[in-house]
Amino acid sequence: MDGFDQPAPERHPLLERFKYAIFVVIAAAIALGVAVLLWRRSEPTTITVIPPAPTAIPEPTLPPSVTPTPGPYMVYVTGAVVQPEVIVTLEYGSRVLHAIQAAGGAADNADLERVNLAQVLQDGDQVHVPAREPDGENPAPGVTVPQIVTATPGACTVYVVGEVLQPETMITLPCLSRVQDAIDQAGGATGSADLSRVNLGQILNDGDLVYVPPLVGEGIKTPTPNHLLLIHINYAVKEELEALPGIGPSLAQAIIDYRTEHGPFTSLEELDNIPGIGAAKINALRDQVIVD
Repeated sequence: MDGFDQPAPERHPLLERFKYAIFVVIAAAIALGVAVLLWRRSEPTTITVIPPAPTAIPEPTLPPSVTPTPGPYMVYVTGAVVQPEVIVTLEYGSRVLHAIQAAGGAADNADLERVNLAQVLQDGDQVHVPAREPDGENPAPGVTVPQIVTATPGACTVYVVGEVLQPETMITLPCLSRVQDAIDQAGGATGSADLSRVNLGQILNDGDLVYVPPLVGEGIKTPTPNHLLLIHINYAVKEELEALPGIGPSLAQAIIDYRTEHGPFTSLEELDNIPGIGAAKINALRDQVIVD
């Protein structure tokens, strides 16, 4: 035998016998491990990207309608003032107090308790300041002394445009005039006027714009009148009172009955004497009611 020949290695009989079983066990363990890893793996998180809403393009701002600046008022002052029976010129928004001051102030015998000094004036008003009765003297029998004296409503001036025979006309009307009166003073409506879009019965205020739109076309967007509707509570009919916030048919009739029995209202707070009208309703009416 050649000295370089090596004997064949001996094989372990036990490993040779169970080698396939060992391979199967190892493969099963690997498969089980992979299955456990897959089972315990958390679900992937889905990220949703929400794009921002498109930026809205603002509508173009329409230029405001041109409203003339109210001019000064002329008021007639009589009674117990230093300069009675005088016409004074006052700024817009002036009150009875300012008219008395412009007439030199109240006289020594002026009864200012019967004058509403805070009342806002209108162009053409008359302010009368009563004199006090001499001490110890009473009014003659049958003579009723008023508790409060306020300005007498004067005229109002409005501007009439649109489908009337005399458009772009300044019209001066008595107090409590209505839109129909302004249209009549401007020559009446034309055949192209759309009067269904105009409240002909609405009461006018000084400085209102009365616009009569055409039958064809949009026309301008200015309301007619362009003032907040003001109700003269001592003259308003039942339908006008019912248009006020919180005043239904029964309360409107109660207001009419009260002023018929007790005379004209002298202040808005007097409405509190009517059942069903409290402080909350009175505050809601302040910007829509005039007490003359």
